[in-house]
Amino acid sequence: MAGIGFELKKLFRERSAAGYMKAYGYSAIVTTGPFVLMAGMVLAVQMMFRTFEVPQAEMQLYTASVIYSFVFSHVLSSGFVMIITRYLADLLYGGEHRDIAASLFGIAAVTLPFGTIIAVLFFWNKPIAFSTKLLTYIFFMQMTGIWLQGVYLTAVKNYKALFFSYLAGVFISVALCFLVLWTGLLPAVDGSLLAMNIGSAVILTLFLAHILRYFGYTKKGLAFRFLPYFEMHPKLFFIGLFYTAALYTPNFIIWLGPDGILIDGTYRCAPTYDVATFFAFLSIMPVMVMFTVSAELNFYERYAVYFTYITKRGNFRDIEDARIDLLRTLWYELRNIVEFQLVFTIVFLGLGNYFLPFVGLSFGSVNMYNLIVLGAFFVAAAQVVYTLLLYFEDQRGALLVTGGLFFAQIVFGVGGQFFGEVSYGFTFFLASAIVFIGAFLRMQYFCKRINYFVYCARPVFYRPPNGMLTRLSRLLCGKREGDDLV
Repeated sequence: MAGIGFELKKLFRERSAAGYMKAYGYSAIVTTGPFVLMAGMVLAVQMMFRTFEVPQAEMQLYTASVIYSFVFSHVLSSGFVMIITRYLADLLYGGEHRDIAASLFGIAAVTLPFGTIIAVLFFWNKPIAFSTKLLTYIFFMQMTGIWLQGVYLTAVKNYKALFFSYLAGVFISVALCFLVLWTGLLPAVDGSLLAMNIGSAVILTLFLAHILRYFGYTKKGLAFRFLPYFEMHPKLFFIGLFYTAALYTPNFIIWLGPDGILIDGTYRCAPTYDVATFFAFLSIMPVMVMFTVSAELNFYERYAVYFTYITKRGNFRDIEDARIDLLRTLWYELRNIVEFQLVFTIVFLGLGNYFLPFVGLSFGSVNMYNLIVLGAFFVAAAQVVYTLLLYFEDQRGALLVTGGLFFAQIVFGVGGQFFGEVSYGFTFFLASAIVFIGAFLRMQYFCKRINYFVYCARPVFYRPPNGMLTRLSRLLCGKREGDDLV
């Protein structure tokens, strides 16, 4: 989170219930906004489809179009989000704001063409109507933009404006969808997708206005100054990509397996497993809120003290005391977060087993849900661990965790196909649990050797990047006087 910690510190200094509520609310908006946006709109539209007796086939086509846009925009943007997060963190730390807003347009210009290529290849020769393809593509692009904007929104302090931006977009989408279904002016699927596109466009526009208002926009801003970061920190790109892809890999494998179904000759889905996954993933939403509020505040303060002593004014005793305090805080916060998430996991297990049968889930689907909830617990814990590793620049360790998670999901998921539906959920749980154990061991290994990693594992002399992307950045941006970020 590039800048949210700075704002949360101010909120917690208020030492009031209102301050704490603002802090938790702000972090919840920033960390879970896109998922809540998608979930809220889809559920509301599905309810209206049932109310207006829209055929089941059209409901499936609409749901698949939205889910594919959400999932693949998340995967597509994940690596770019990690790179731009690091770039923004360096700019904010150095107090350089003039290039921040420009970089949003730059990262969008890099990411969106990849999305266009993916969409064209996917929809090529698919039998659904061109209008449905076009509306789905637009929503896919908008969701990609929202994922990218989320990085910048962590530093925008007006959390009320962010909340009402989401609320306005959802309200407009739902209201327009109701109007379309009530009047019958447009086909149900296209009309609903158009409504969601309009609502998402409102959110995108409002978010862009907040970002530009906070950071300002100057013609001297360099839009592609971040390109060398792909060469400086290539592991970050794959850390984000592997982790996000790992979340959905079990779904992809089951979609392509014997239990997957084909919707209108275009989308492959596995409704039984997908619905269980959707409800199960709701259980891990609190963990990043807790991590942002608790660990990034308490842990970061010790982290900053430790490295300030190393780089500026500390003697050996100061550095050693700060190291001990830092590691004690790290393990304390990690334990608190895991315990916090465990409570929510137990709550979701109980609520799911009671309520899910009422929404039509079978006994087998509820069993899948239980296993996916347990697997999601380990995935969330592994995410916290690799994020902490990134604080210490242990990109290799974080890549081992996320890459291990991705490939473990592939191996166990493909292997589970030989056992059929009985393995669904269990393979996700097993792969996630094993990788969490590995992540925990990596964290232990790093902490025991933190002095080596801090003092000896980094290069003695800085070598500026000089690859193709760096040269392209210089070509596009030129060399600005006093510009020494890369």
